[in-house]
Amino acid sequence: MSDSPAWRVDEAKAAFNGAWDLIDLPDRTADQQRAMLLRAAASRALWEGTDDPDLESRLAVGDWQVAHVLSWLGAGELALLFASAAAERVRANGWTDWRLASVEEGMARAYAVLGDGPARDRHADACRALLDDLDDEDRTIIGGQLATVPGVA
Repeated sequence: MSDSPAWRVDEAKAAFNGAWDLIDLPDRTADQQRAMLLRAAASRALWEGTDDPDLESRLAVGDWQVAHVLSWLGAGELALLFASAAAERVRANGWTDWRLASVEEGMARAYAVLGDGPARDRHADACRALLDDLDDEDRTIIGGQLATVPGVA
């Protein structure tokens, strides 16, 4: 096993995709739920040891994915911790594209799990406002994720 930056990039991507494979399952066993969380967290952690030119974006997306998984697992406080980290990174970098729409969806999801309807709705509305400026693919993906946030119409 290597711990080179190239190895870390390959493993981070594999873990990220592996987490998505589990997220996309209609039903997950307890073992699959644990694996989903571990893969998302591993992907996020592995990016830190790379010199990827898009590292800031990778870390924001990694925090978002961990928050997404934690929300699916009902861990609202931890989901909000990671969603907030993703949002802070996106805003610090001045991104107003799909990354901002995605973190707004993530914040809405975390607040939904926490049972904070007004905060959920505020972030869902912010996400919706950004969708019109996205390309069709990003709009479809992020809009579809927003539609699965509990309590969002």
